[in-house]
Amino acid sequence: MLQPGIHLLENAPDFPATAPILLITDGYCDTVRIRRQHAFLIPEAARLPFTPRGPVFRLR
Repeated sequence: MLQPGIHLLENAPDFPATAPILLITDGYCDTVRIRRQHAFLIPEAARLPFTPRGPVFRLR
C-alpha cells in the first residue's frame, strides 16, 4: 500500500508543500490519489494497475 506514505508526505509539516513526490514501486500496488506533482519509478517490464497521471520512469 502506497497511499499511507503519500498521506504522510502530503501532511508532514517538515516536507515542503511544493515538493514533488517520487513513488518507487514494483507495480503491484493499489490505485493512489496524489494531490501534488509526482512521478513513478518502476521496473522496465512492470505495469501499473491504473492509468498514471504523472510521468512513469522505467528502470532496467
